[in-house]
Amino acid sequence: MSPQPETQDVSARGIVYAALGLAAFVALALGVVALLVPLLGHGRGAAAVTPPRPVAGAPLDEVPYQGGAQVRAAAAAKLDRYGWADRDAGRAVIPIDRAMELLARKGWPDQDEKDAEERQ
Repeated sequence: MSPQPETQDVSARGIVYAALGLAAFVALALGVVALLVPLLGHGRGAAAVTPPRPVAGAPLDEVPYQGGAQVRAAAAAKLDRYGWADRDAGRAVIPIDRAMELLARKGWPDQDEKDAEERQ
């Protein structure tokens, strides 16, 4: 038995009827929606928008960007001070400009020097 080709084609008339039925259904649905929207939505305005009430006790600044100068001043003070980071370990804090100057003049400490310091 050898395979035989299909002898019955799909009816073109059936496809046309299905497409027309689908188009008619979509048109009917759009018509129903077009009729119901004015009937059900008429008279409703937009909901009144009231401003939100402020939260009691919230520490909000009236002008939040004005505090930036204080933050920058505090950061600059940390970068420009002398002091101890860890007195027991002998680590000091120096201004960043001075630290950059010392590194430029002396260079980075060698690993051998660090190892020698740790052994002492």
